[in-house]
Amino acid sequence: MNTPSKKAQLENSPSSQAPWRNLCLTLLGLLSLSCLKPLGLYAENPAPLSLSLSKAIELALVNNIDIQVERENIHLSRFAFQIEAAQFDTTLTLDTRSNRTVRSSTSGIEIGPSGTTKIVQENQRISAGLNQRYRWGGNYDLNLGQARSKASFQTLNPTMSGNLVFSFTQPLLKGFGSEITEVPLRIAQRQIAISESAFQAQVMNIILSVGTAYWDLVFQRKNLEIQEQARESAKQLLNSVRAKVDSGLLAPIEILVADSGVASLEEAVIIAQKAVQDTEDLLHILLNLPAQSFSSPPTILPSEAPIETEKTIDEESVLKWALAQRPEIKGNQFLRQNQTLVVKRAQDQLSPSLDLVGNVGLNGLGSDFSNETDQLSSGSFHQWEAGLVLSFPLGNREARAALKKEKTALNKAVLIEQKIVQEIVNETKEGIRRVRTDFQRIETTRRSRLLSAEKLAAGNDRFNLGLISSHDLLEFQDDLADAKGKELKAITDYNKSLINLEKVTGTLLSRYRIDASQGAPKP
Repeated sequence: MNTPSKKAQLENSPSSQAPWRNLCLTLLGLLSLSCLKPLGLYAENPAPLSLSLSKAIELALVNNIDIQVERENIHLSRFAFQIEAAQFDTTLTLDTRSNRTVRSSTSGIEIGPSGTTKIVQENQRISAGLNQRYRWGGNYDLNLGQARSKASFQTLNPTMSGNLVFSFTQPLLKGFGSEITEVPLRIAQRQIAISESAFQAQVMNIILSVGTAYWDLVFQRKNLEIQEQARESAKQLLNSVRAKVDSGLLAPIEILVADSGVASLEEAVIIAQKAVQDTEDLLHILLNLPAQSFSSPPTILPSEAPIETEKTIDEESVLKWALAQRPEIKGNQFLRQNQTLVVKRAQDQLSPSLDLVGNVGLNGLGSDFSNETDQLSSGSFHQWEAGLVLSFPLGNREARAALKKEKTALNKAVLIEQKIVQEIVNETKEGIRRVRTDFQRIETTRRSRLLSAEKLAAGNDRFNLGLISSHDLLEFQDDLADAKGKELKAITDYNKSLINLEKVTGTLLSRYRIDASQGAPKP
């Protein structure tokens, strides 16, 4: 039996094939990752994003989906206005037709001297017309028509005929006047302003949400630092306790007490880390950064320091400003004005319909186009008609019920406006109280933090002298960490209260120099 050579055994051994296998697997892995990247299934950790509050607001207003939806609503309102305005546009009509009819007849007039009963008739007609609705309710129609007819029974064959006719209809009661005919147009125009008010309110809501999430993230990151500092202090205490136990100055149980304190603070750090991530995710949603990875979005680092100075507030002036600037009031005022127009139109529907109708025109007839146009332009062959058309539904119950319905809707709009005013006054007063209360909290929590720091310093001295236990010192450390957290919470709450006050008073847009107005077109 031939045994393989030592070289062949080495080439076929698993150890000799492993490098090639590993290389192939590595290349396959890199190829897979390169395919996953375009699909968004693999994302590298992006660089941290340092943001001021104003920059965060700017990004949110550009990218936020709710803002984009409100912008589309404004566009829809503008298109609706254009559709309503089109009812007064002039319409040009062109009509051209041709037909041929072959039939039998028993009429002596049609058969004529030829005696044939087969009648052949051909017609061609072309007409052009202009039609427009008046803003005061009527409409006109100007039509110029030319026709050519050829038939076996006609004396003049072929025959050219033409006419130029001006017709009009003018309501005298129901539907008379621009105040009635322009109601849909004026409603559509105010609907643009209503959409703009809703857009401004949405912008302010987004700014408030971004500001709230921003200061919450500032708090959570600072709170994480406080918890980590407390954990480090507890670890230092644990090391000190171990040294004292080794020196025989403390009982071994003190190590368990100090170690338990470290474990408790480890949990606090973990909870604080989760809070940072949760708040950061909320801010990511509000900012809706383009091309951001949902699995690994950029870390947001707030760069703006919170305000700690007291804001002077004139309550009476702030209330007046809120009632003058809040877009909710403006939007509801436009709604009430629209409903007033609807009531006026419903009242108009109670009137009977009385229309003045008429027409005036010129006619021409000839064997050719020249003869026909000579007659048409001479003015000798003309026509006119005038009359009145009266229509009145007996009982008119539908119009009466519609008027009552629209008046009820108007009363509802007035009550809603009063309720909005009450809510804005209440929100403004509550916002003022929040600002004042949160600033007072800053002062009290700061004093508490300073006292806790002094208490901890004294506790350290007493612990070193063996006058208090490690449990007592851990409580002092916890008290200081808690006091720092409360002071930080008061400061960030104060900044959230300031931005909330600007929102409830309608000054957020001017505060951040945001122009959210959209001019309404003229009717």
